[in-house]
Amino acid sequence: MEGLIDGALDLLLSPALWLSMVVAILVSLAFTVWRGGGLHQMGLDLLAGLIGFGVGQLLGAILPFELLRIGEVHIVWGVAGAVTGLMVGRSARYWREQMKRSRSRPARR
Repeated sequence: MEGLIDGALDLLLSPALWLSMVVAILVSLAFTVWRGGGLHQMGLDLLAGLIGFGVGQLLGAILPFELLRIGEVHIVWGVAGAVTGLMVGRSARYWREQMKRSRSRPARR
């Protein structure tokens, strides 16, 4: 049990985790300010940015290219993943709204 608690504390107190979260949140907030959308959209953007940054980190760890790395954090890969996640999230919202509009309009004859 003690080993489990130590492992959890190591993860929670990891500087790489906190740096990754700060960068992902800053990228997400900058994207929300740039594209607009209110508080609800900001929450969705934060989620998409954090997930995207994590995927970018994973790619940075797997691929042999090291562009910019601070400690264990692959900054370029993480930011690229966050931006990709944000764009995918926004485009999914756009297409979902288009589908709702097309269903609500009566068919033309």
